[in-house]
Amino acid sequence: MADRLRLRVYTPEREVVDGDVRELTAPGAYGEIGILPDHAALVTTLEPGVLSYRQDGGVVRLAIGGGFAEVRDNVVTVLADSAEPAAG
Repeated sequence: MADRLRLRVYTPEREVVDGDVRELTAPGAYGEIGILPDHAALVTTLEPGVLSYRQDGGVVRLAIGGGFAEVRDNVVTVLADSAEPAAG
């Protein structure tokens, strides 16, 4: 069983994140989605909100403007309309 997954977050302008994380939470169309290593394959839409992920150094929060996410083989790819560091 893997203990990390790769998170890649892209906006139309730039790559925002490309690194290993322990877990993440994203604002799905029907509520919060929690993703841990070895998660089942998934493609979903994302609503505007806060995407947060946990690395060894703590929790990082990004305000995203909606988009799409794919989970496959311990890689989470997020195509967001926008993404900026979230306050708080």
